[in-house]
Formats: sequence, structure tokens, C-alpha cells
Amino acid sequence: MTKIITAGRTDLKDFFEKSGNFGGVKLTHTPFLVFLEEEGAIRVHIVDSADQLLSFPDETPVMGQWQGNYRSDFFHFTIGDYRPYANEKRNQWEKPLLSARNVVKQVGPQGGFRYLAYEYTAEEGHTVHTGTGFAEEAEEKQKRDTMPWSAKPPYLR
Repeated sequence: MTKIITAGRTDLKDFFEKSGNFGGVKLTHTPFLVFLEEEGAIRVHIVDSADQLLSFPDETPVMGQWQGNYRSDFFHFTIGDYRPYANEKRNQWEKPLLSARNVVKQVGPQGGFRYLAYEYTAEEGHTVHTGTGFAEEAEEKQKRDTMPWSAKPPYLR
């Protein structure tokens, strides 16, 4: 078995929470580098979103870059290091959806997705109005079955 040795910072908490690389957006300037052993060789996969990282085994080495104004830092970690953070983030993301109300899914004239809007009560007690115009994110929320979906009027507009 070939051993993969990467160099970079290992203080991952701030990298996972503050770098912006794990927010679900496509990383065009600082994609992740995933190192996989295939048939005695090392194949480097360029991964442009944090969600795609979860499709690899836990022991898979990854390099990520935190782009700064005056310098950039490289971090190395494994998928196993990232998975607990991703699960916690997903749980935090889903919790407000359990109390979602006034869910409105707007579709275009040909039935294509336009927008998903909803409101929920935050932990502090105030009402939050939010939504998404990204079809992939809306589909993920529908798949998770955490919102009060009926996919029939009045949720469709």
C-alpha cells in the first residue's frame, strides 16, 4: 500500500467553521484536492464542493486552501476529520426546518423551479424569513422530509 504524506496546517476547527469553503458553494478558486490510491498509483481528484467530500471513505487524505487577503494557508485532513463537522452542521441546518411554516415553492410557466421561501422560529424566539433560489438546495430540503411538504397548492405558486 502506498502511503500518502501531505503537509499543511492541522488546526481544523477555524478552517471548517470560518474559511467559507464548507458553505455549500462551488469552489472555483480554491477546490479541495482528494488523494486516492488506485492500482498502485495516487490519483488526485479536484473536488469543488464540501458536500462531494462525503462520498469518499473516511481515511481519504484531503488538502484544502484558506484563501486570505495577504496570504493563503493550506490545511490537510481526512474525510473522517470532516464528517463529524458536516453531520453537526446538517443537524443545525435541519433543526429550524422542523418548525417551518408558510412554505412557498415558486415554479415557472413550464414547471421549472424558481424559488423556495419559508419562515421558522429561531432558538432565540424571533421569526426568520428565508429561502433559496438554488434548485439543488431546495431538492435537498425536500428529500430530507423535514419541511411540511405537500407539493400541492398552496405551496406552489
